[in-house]
Amino acid sequence: MANMTDGAPWPWKAIPQTVLQFAKLVERSLDIPDKIHDLIREISQLIATLFNVHKEEASPHQSELTSFVERHATHHHPIARRREDASWQGFSTNRSNQHDYSGRIGEDAEIRGNLQTRFVAHTAYTVESISECVTRIQSTVNTTRAEVQFVSHVVQETAVGVDTIRATTDTTHAVVTEIRDKVEMLSREKQLIISNWAQLPARPTFFYGRDDSVNIIVELICTSTGARIAIMGSGGIGKTSLSLIVIYDERVVGVVGDSRYFVSVEGASDVGAAAQLLAAQLGLPESSDPLSAAISYLETIPRALLIVDNLETLLFTKNAAAQKETERMLQRLAGIPTLTLIITSRGAVPPNGIRWSYAPSAGLEAISLPAARETFEEIAGRPELASECNALDTLLTNVDRMPLAVTLLAQLGRLGDSPSELLQQWQKKKTAFIRSGGDDRESSVDISIQISLDFLKGMQNGTEGQQLLSICAHLPDGLRPSVFDKLDDHFDDIRGARSLLVKLALVSRSPENELKMLSPVRHFVLKHHPMAMNHAAALRKIYFDIAASGPRDMDENFSRLSQNVAPEYGNLTSFLLHLISIEELSQELFDAIDAVSEYAYWTVPSTTLREAFCQRLDAHPVWLAPCLKDVARTQLRQGESALASVNLNAARKLYATLDNKFQEAVCGQLLGNCLRMQDSEAAERELLAAKDTFIEFGDEISAAECALDLGVIYEFRDDYAQAKVHFTSARDVFKRCGDRLGAAQCTQRLGAIQIALGNFSEADAELQSALAEFEALAVLNGMAQCAVDLGNLRVRQNDYDSAEKHLATARELFTQTGDRDGLAFYHWNLGKLRHAQGRLQDATENFSIAEEIFTAIGNQSDATKCRDMIAMLRD
Repeated sequence: MANMTDGAPWPWKAIPQTVLQFAKLVERSLDIPDKIHDLIREISQLIATLFNVHKEEASPHQSELTSFVERHATHHHPIARRREDASWQGFSTNRSNQHDYSGRIGEDAEIRGNLQTRFVAHTAYTVESISECVTRIQSTVNTTRAEVQFVSHVVQETAVGVDTIRATTDTTHAVVTEIRDKVEMLSREKQLIISNWAQLPARPTFFYGRDDSVNIIVELICTSTGARIAIMGSGGIGKTSLSLIVIYDERVVGVVGDSRYFVSVEGASDVGAAAQLLAAQLGLPESSDPLSAAISYLETIPRALLIVDNLETLLFTKNAAAQKETERMLQRLAGIPTLTLIITSRGAVPPNGIRWSYAPSAGLEAISLPAARETFEEIAGRPELASECNALDTLLTNVDRMPLAVTLLAQLGRLGDSPSELLQQWQKKKTAFIRSGGDDRESSVDISIQISLDFLKGMQNGTEGQQLLSICAHLPDGLRPSVFDKLDDHFDDIRGARSLLVKLALVSRSPENELKMLSPVRHFVLKHHPMAMNHAAALRKIYFDIAASGPRDMDENFSRLSQNVAPEYGNLTSFLLHLISIEELSQELFDAIDAVSEYAYWTVPSTTLREAFCQRLDAHPVWLAPCLKDVARTQLRQGESALASVNLNAARKLYATLDNKFQEAVCGQLLGNCLRMQDSEAAERELLAAKDTFIEFGDEISAAECALDLGVIYEFRDDYAQAKVHFTSARDVFKRCGDRLGAAQCTQRLGAIQIALGNFSEADAELQSALAEFEALAVLNGMAQCAVDLGNLRVRQNDYDSAEKHLATARELFTQTGDRDGLAFYHWNLGKLRHAQGRLQDATENFSIAEEIFTAIGNQSDATKCRDMIAMLRD
């Protein structure tokens, strides 16, 4: 009963305790009838004695009677107290007086006879009283028995009720827990929705002259599930503003709902960085293939709208391969049937390979003169006098009615300059710009920017405003509040400078309080207004410190340390590329590049920084060798094994000239991994040689990594005995050295081998152990691999329902991490499950998907296995 109350909430907890007390009272009550029965029996004996008193001498019976009364006065005192009447009192008094007459009884028979007569007479009265008492007791006994039976019945029903209450409580607790979990999930989803809203740039306040374009685009979005829209045009023409008006349009919100996303890729150094920005906007965790993760996520949304802004950063690159990669990215996004894709970019011709629903051949045109006039007057805050109307129209015509130029000049008009004064300044600047050449439309924006900067310079604190603007120009993802605060010591009034820039519309403040610039303004400032030396040094130190604070290895600290670097990754890359182009080589610069590149290796593998740095290192083999090696390591992670091999061979030759045998072995280990899919024997030789060198240098961890790589080779050859030896020996080293990730990887591979050997219980134990470690380290890819293997194990055990669940988990994790190799193995194992279930068409489809992915990433061995399975199923 006591255990029943464990964990029960009030008032349920009190019920069993009350019943317990009640039951104990009943148990005590059940003893009363037996005691009463004994009393009645002894009273009967007393009566028999009293009726025999006339026939026998009084003295023997007197002692027996005295003994009886004393005994029952002691044992039945509670009953005596309930019956304190004259009869009982008289009996007690006479009994106590017997001692006074005892001597006289022996001497005088007459007195004895009188005493006996009196005693008998009193006893008759007493017996009558006792009989009445017995009758009452018997009635009480009967009533008590009935009450006991009732109480017993109540106790039994209460016990059943308590069990029911407890069961109901458990059920209620489970339901409450389920509801709580769902509420938490909905809360997270709501937070994500709120986050998406917060990350959307503000809706433009002043927007005129684009109603036709807005209506055409909105109509396309509302009437088709996968519109492809390219908003092209020169800088400052209003491409971004048009896209934002569309994304906030009530008709679009009604169709798409909250699944509206905006990502600017201006600060992206390559497609990988752009994909990382997209994945972050979608609220996805970091992964090695964020584009695949983003696409997989977008495919799950019934209707979504994605705007990719400032795409010219990636499209108009001198690197033809990078340009092709950008086009492939857009083609993959355009392949999502439920996604409306909008891009904005400079130029007039949209990217190839996509059938665009809307892409005006001449690009976006300038706004009309009335629209430009309305914009100016709204921003300036007053209608112009008649004498200024001609000057205003001339000014607006001169700036080609470019929305950004109109906006900048209108801000100056709001601060006091008349259209005539602005026109005069414009004409002076225009002459200088014509002499320097350039596109008239682009120069219109540039002239407007320069006029704004000249105005800024003449204002109080204007010099600091221009210096702050130059800093912002180097940070395409915006000047974040944490960096802004660190710059405070290097300005007299940095907040006043910020206010001036916002007033002149040269920067804007995001919902997260970041300072951001429009692309035309940023590029103009970068070109014409470099940072002051002291501010450049301050920014250098801030970002070098951020780089140094990031993670270097995938361990339990990775997630925490990533928070330092992730928000600034785009700014770090942009600023370091700038320093590579202008700064003298230094160990500090090398270390910062290395730190950011290592973070990228574990999240979005990118070779951008290291490849740019390598171009300056021909005369510096000490830096060039590790740079080439790490470029190759990243390329290997990206699946570019051929390019990685070229760079590894070059790095190994440099290390040989530097007489660095250890790093030569590192290159050999990486080459072994490059060759594993094409030439396993050559890979084995490279790994064995590297392992021997590491042992020679006493580096147990590196030797264990080689053993792990060798185990994978033997596993692919189905040489499970050798694979098991290598995995086991590597795991022992990893455990001894405290490398939890390496040990978990070995355990997972050992579990996979046990499946192949048919040792299912051992396989399950190994995989569950590995899964627990991966979960503790938050290694999603490892968790996914374990889920695939557990799914395969359940298929072998004919537990298809469990297999389905494990494989679904694996797909979700691989999607989050963007692991294409993992997704291929997921489809391979799902194909095996469908084959086992007799669903041959589904099995064929999954083997085909796996074969396609394996072929794309260069895994010809597993691609061949897929083709063999497809051929077998079709026979």
